[in-house]
Amino acid sequence: MPPSRFLSSSPESPRHQRLARFLEREDPLADAVMHALVPLPRAEQEALISRLVSTTPGALPAPLATLHESLREVPLWFDEARANAGGEVLLRSGLLSGLVLGFKSLVIGYCSPAGNKPLAFSGRLTGDVNKRLAETSRFVEAVSHPGGLRLGAPGFVATVRVRLIHARVRHALRQSPAWRAADWGAPINQYDLAGTTLLFSSVLIEGLRQLGATVTGAEEDATLHQWRYAGRLMGVEDELLCTSASEARALWALYEATQGEPDLDSRKLTHALILDGAERGAPPAAIDFGYALCRHLIGPRYADALELPRGPWELAPKLLRHLVGPVDRALRHVPGAREQALRLGAQYWRRTVELTFGKSEVPFELPVRPLS
Repeated sequence: MPPSRFLSSSPESPRHQRLARFLEREDPLADAVMHALVPLPRAEQEALISRLVSTTPGALPAPLATLHESLREVPLWFDEARANAGGEVLLRSGLLSGLVLGFKSLVIGYCSPAGNKPLAFSGRLTGDVNKRLAETSRFVEAVSHPGGLRLGAPGFVATVRVRLIHARVRHALRQSPAWRAADWGAPINQYDLAGTTLLFSSVLIEGLRQLGATVTGAEEDATLHQWRYAGRLMGVEDELLCTSASEARALWALYEATQGEPDLDSRKLTHALILDGAERGAPPAAIDFGYALCRHLIGPRYADALELPRGPWELAPKLLRHLVGPVDRALRHVPGAREQALRLGAQYWRRTVELTFGKSEVPFELPVRPLS
């Protein structure tokens, strides 16, 4: 019997039955590492993690050594040049990709009424929105830089550290009497982890196209390849890592067919995300635009379920699309425009992170208290 969160109109479907099993599968390698780290003093935990993600870790405790060896194994299918081309899509798109990440990818992730529970339990996305968004921005930026996924590179380090943060939250939630495994499955399970890789790849590409950006089939393929490998580093099982746009669309359709409608936590997380701008001094018009943009990107079904208000800026995203589309297509034929867009886009992502963390590197530290 799958967790009650799994809704299927075709319970006898072999594909649905197969997918349901991933709701109870976790990340054994990372979980073994966390079991070894949790009893240790904070400084010792950090020292071991720093060695784990380095190119020369030296002798490590057995669970960390096992994970390190798995991270060193680069699969034969991985093509770094192809992954770099995928990362360039996000960096070159700059502000547009930032808007899509914030107002589509993250919000659709919140719409999962069970997948959002670890976030809701942590309290971080309603109590410390800006810091969490900056961390997510740094994560996708680091993963997207050329060579960012090499052993020891910033994207590699960020990905593995995020994987360990997931394991730390799982460790805490398993011990919490409030976690309803019969309803929600395992915390931060394979089903939800794989969904996250789609939010940063396939869903991101869809959102860029919704805003008028041109993303070719080859660029979409490269983005999926980039996140196929990033997902592997994050502990997602190979069966759930898509190799093509058609596979990604088919898997996403399965997700949409097997989960319920957004719940109260979905609404709290989404409104906290959009209203965070007001707390940082954004004018009311910017908040109205945020709601309008979010409605445009996620569609009426989710927007209405999340109780996103309609307002005077409702036509603005469509006008933005009509502006971006022709300009983006024209710039593709201007010599040097691609390189300039990449430089400006990279500056945007760097500035986004610096507004919260300054010039310091984002630490991606294990949460001291994973549950609020």
